[in-house]
Amino acid sequence: MISAEKYNIFDNINLYVVKDKKYKTVLASTYLHRNLKREEATFNALLSKVLKNATKKYSSLLDLNIYAEKLFGLGFDIGVGKRASVQSIVSQVSFLNDRYTGESIINESLCLMLDMLFEPYVTDGAFCKEYVANQKKNLKDDIESLINDKRAYASVRCLEEMCRGERNAVVEIGYSEDLDSINEKNLYEHYKSIIFSSPVDIFVVGDVDIAEVLKFLKSYLGKFTFNISPINLSGQLKLSSGEKYVEDNLNVNQGKLAIGLRTGISFENPLYYALLTGNSIFGSGAHSKLFNNVRERLSLCYYAYSRLDKYNGIMMIGSGIEFDKFQKTKDAVLNELNAVKNGEFTDEELSIAKEYIISTFSSYEDSPGLMIDYYLGMAFSPNYPSISEVCDKVKNVTREEIIKSFKNVNVDTVYFLNGKEGK
Repeated sequence: MISAEKYNIFDNINLYVVKDKKYKTVLASTYLHRNLKREEATFNALLSKVLKNATKKYSSLLDLNIYAEKLFGLGFDIGVGKRASVQSIVSQVSFLNDRYTGESIINESLCLMLDMLFEPYVTDGAFCKEYVANQKKNLKDDIESLINDKRAYASVRCLEEMCRGERNAVVEIGYSEDLDSINEKNLYEHYKSIIFSSPVDIFVVGDVDIAEVLKFLKSYLGKFTFNISPINLSGQLKLSSGEKYVEDNLNVNQGKLAIGLRTGISFENPLYYALLTGNSIFGSGAHSKLFNNVRERLSLCYYAYSRLDKYNGIMMIGSGIEFDKFQKTKDAVLNELNAVKNGEFTDEELSIAKEYIISTFSSYEDSPGLMIDYYLGMAFSPNYPSISEVCDKVKNVTREEIIKSFKNVNVDTVYFLNGKEGK
């Protein structure tokens, strides 16, 4: 299996390359990392939208699109992401490999990706007023549309309540109530305050000349003076101090049950891969106990799953239920959790769970986007394993290790999205 190689460009600026000839395209992403902060989350989210509108060279989105077409239909985007307790502004380009263009466009493509971050369109010492106004409307729509996806909304609300007072509680796309106070001037001042002081990680996946990429990046970034303050990229591990209950009432036809649990284990812990395997047995996939017992056998819910946040040591359970089945579903879910904690699963369940995880990780190699998503973890830990190493670790997980890894997995927050009248 292929893996990522790390190269240092400047202090706190690194390049990660996954080199593989099978990809027809090259995918490149630049991550500008910020500690998640309530007071700047909306600024960063809006900033990503404004930066995509134009650059110093191309003063409109139309001009950018025309230029991208000249680069054989290059795709580009900027957004925000969240990992551990970090919010990242991400600039990304996808373009054809030289084998299919007959000419090299890698420098021009990487230049556009970086220009969108480091060479923005500025007029009269501020961002374009029209662009900022339009993107404020778009961001407000994005934030308010979250409530339309009730499954995602319940998960976000559960995390907010569970991690209240922690950075992880901050929503990376920001808050609509912050938008009125942001304008083209203070957004540009915020941009100037973070652009050369934030850690930068660049990822490239595809068949590229690594020496050429390094040479270009050093030349491009060498034009600027960086004064980067390292930030804490690790998550915030805690154990549950007791169960709390939160309920929201909205005009919905189906209840949403979300349960947040603390595990005390991040991916840096040797027991993480046992926890990952145990979670697969418990609630990750159609082979899991939640799917087969709570959903199928007991018919208590429309869906049920569990997933891990490998940075913050959190397990999140989600389920769609009838309003009057809240307690039965909760009890059934926790019964299955206790079964895993007590080692009450068959050798076949263990084997299937391992096969599922290994198959999932192995499939990442078919997607440059998933490769970047996985190897972004290298920016968070100096000992981050390759995909093949993860598969080997999972193969060797024992029943005893799963029981040990689940020892401190306990409920922290139970969230219920109930009907408008608290049906």
